[in-house]
Amino acid sequence: MEELLNPHVIFWIWVLPVTKTVIATWLVMAFLVVGSILLTRKMTLVPGRLQNVVELFVEAILNLIEGMSPGYGRQFLPLVGTLALFIGTSNLANLVPGLQAPTGNFNTTLALALIVFFAVPYYGIRNQGLRNYLKTYISPSPILAPFHIIGEITRTLSLALRLFGNILGEEIIIAILFMLAPLFLPVPMMLFSIFTGIIQAYIFTILTVVYLSASVEKAGH
Repeated sequence: MEELLNPHVIFWIWVLPVTKTVIATWLVMAFLVVGSILLTRKMTLVPGRLQNVVELFVEAILNLIEGMSPGYGRQFLPLVGTLALFIGTSNLANLVPGLQAPTGNFNTTLALALIVFFAVPYYGIRNQGLRNYLKTYISPSPILAPFHIIGEITRTLSLALRLFGNILGEEIIIAILFMLAPLFLPVPMMLFSIFTGIIQAYIFTILTVVYLSASVEKAGH
């Protein structure tokens, strides 16, 4: 449990510490890159089972975005789909013996939340233009500008803390139960871990789409 709260530094790259979380993140990224190459290198008009799974995932994300922000599905898909895949895979990484979920570390979830934080003005400016986007901060009154900025900062922290807290809490509960009953609980706990990991990835994805949709809807779409 101490490893979850204070990851041990395995080695250093110049001044940068490399912990188990960093190595788990690299493995997740490598798994996704290699898996994506293998699954998409032989796409056919008549999809096989694996291609069907990929297409169902893409369509699900696309429909989710279009349902909340019509017309922006293809524009948001690369970012939202990548976040959903990475977070979902990271949440399930603790099922592999010796690995811990990268999302059980606050640095990882904060980095993911910061990506969303910077994506919001990017898509807002891209679709509204810089001038119109900045106007949204002083609408309906310039007095509200600080509150708009504070709101964006706090929701970013909330996004990071929600994912971190849920995954860390889940790992701690599983670790405690595994110590108490190592022979009877692994399978139920693995199923519980899969369920909560997918749910947390879904919540993060939904909130990301909500924030991106708000950034482009301010233009009156």
